Amino acid sequence: MGLIKPDKGTVRICGLDTKMERVEVLKLIGYVPENPVCFQYLTIREFLKFIWSLRGLKEGFEEALEYYLNIFELEGKKNVPIYKLSRGMLQKVLVSAALMVKPKVLILDEPLSGMDPESQYTFKEEVRKMISKGATVLISSHILDVVEKFCTRVGIINYGRLLVEGTIVEVKKRAESGEDAPLEEVFIKLIRK
Repeated sequence: MGLIKPDKGTVRICGLDTKMERVEVLKLIGYVPENPVCFQYLTIREFLKFIWSLRGLKEGFEEALEYYLNIFELEGKKNVPIYKLSRGMLQKVLVSAALMVKPKVLILDEPLSGMDPESQYTFKEEVRKMISKGATVLISSHILDVVEKFCTRVGIINYGRLLVEGTIVEVKKRAESGEDAPLEEVFIKLIRK
């Protein structure tokens, strides 16, 4: 995302250097932050239009707007200012902003925070659709049972250090846990080594 300056190394997204070609890279990314930051006095519609325009997208906004407001049950709220939304509604707006631009890479930091179960289900289905169309999705989450059911690969990080990375089965093997062990137990075992 370019939010923190790296101390070394290079990150490439779709072959583009995230430092040297930052603007082009950001056009490829959808991002949902853990701590929501929005322009509080914009309406939902204005905020989503702003995100759309940042990408340089010209056509299809109204269709995308209606689609995401509908699936996240926000249809009657498009003219409501952001500051009047509950935490869950704000999360659905941020998720809509990330999904509606059809990014090649979706970066999600605790994306389900505050969402009701129906919206969580809808969100997961939409992300699965994006993956089936070739998108890459990176999720940072402390809800390990969701990670285990949803992700194909995981990395366990403790105090900024990557302890293990691989498929769920590979991670469980490296932790010397059985295949039936919940990821939460695997995490605890790995951080206590």
